[in-house]
Amino acid sequence: MSFFQQIESRSESINSLLCVGLDPHKAELPSDAWEAGEKERCEAAYQFCARIIDATSPHTVCYKPNAAFFEALGANLGNVTLRRVIDHIPADIPVLLDVKRGDIGSTAAAYAEACYDEKDGLNAGGVTLSPLMGWDSVQPFVTGKYADKGAFILCKTSNPGSNDLLALSLRHQPQSQPTLFEKIANLSQAWSTKAATESPSTSTHPRLGLVVGATDPQALSKARQAAGPNVWILAPGVGAQGGDLDAACFAGLNEHGSGMLIPVSRGISRAADPALEAKRLKEGINEARKNVLAAQSTRSEAGQDGGGIARYQKEFLEFSLSEGVLKFGSFVLKSGRTSPYFFNAGLFSSGGALHKLGKAYAAAIMASDQLVDENGKVIFDVVFGP
Repeated sequence: MSFFQQIESRSESINSLLCVGLDPHKAELPSDAWEAGEKERCEAAYQFCARIIDATSPHTVCYKPNAAFFEALGANLGNVTLRRVIDHIPADIPVLLDVKRGDIGSTAAAYAEACYDEKDGLNAGGVTLSPLMGWDSVQPFVTGKYADKGAFILCKTSNPGSNDLLALSLRHQPQSQPTLFEKIANLSQAWSTKAATESPSTSTHPRLGLVVGATDPQALSKARQAAGPNVWILAPGVGAQGGDLDAACFAGLNEHGSGMLIPVSRGISRAADPALEAKRLKEGINEARKNVLAAQSTRSEAGQDGGGIARYQKEFLEFSLSEGVLKFGSFVLKSGRTSPYFFNAGLFSSGGALHKLGKAYAAAIMASDQLVDENGKVIFDVVFGP
């Protein structure tokens, strides 16, 4: 079974989209163990991760150990400890090794072997990668003897500095790929197809997923649109980094309410009861999924399926989510009716927000055959409204 096949199967079997991060950084470990020496801090790191694994395994789709924190434990035992932690994870739960590698040729092949080899490597099922050196930096991780492995490639990460490069507009690109991150999202499909052609496998699942921050719902929605419904997205940033769960789910889930993992590390490791917190997070994510599916059903019943949404409508919805104007949940309206969403237009309070609101109204008017004649001219003189 391939890595992404395992992800999908595990997600369906436990009804979850939660990914638990394993980050034993210095602040999480007892200070006396850290100061005592490499052996002691490595043992403390192992116990820290084992406790989280034992508490959260019923609720997590996969575990995501961050290699950097293990490397920082010490040159002699850091990777040994990482392998101990991976071996402690139940065999039916996939392991996503967060290494963010990005090189080519024999170097990339050596990185892949170090991450995947069952005997002398770390025995991970999948990895995170930087795609900026192109296909040949990704190829060794998903072809050949690693055809059943998988990789999440960095697309639009959750840190503010990601806009420095990943949000740059590309010249000479089709309108559907105006930014670098959208180009990367589109390439994830092409590269998965290329990998399957070079190294056929029994699985038809894509071999590549995307890392897209939950802190930017607009980018998340555009990445989903560029990548298609079958690509899995890892969406960090919910919780400590300020990402809104409902907005992220609305933007990133596919039409089945799936295809996206929400990774949480500190929110679980620092909880008084990690098991209870993991259960709470899983249920919160599932509630957000339910709200998204309810909204999709409402649109479908009204004859407004996603395929019929115009570009200006989609952009307006994404902007409304990012501004907190549009929220999903369960809301009792003044009429007494319960709605799966709430739209508070009063939150459009800045000049920039009102400018975008005006553009959306103008686009809606120009798209209406009742308000515009056959020559493309409006058939009224004044717009009046609050």
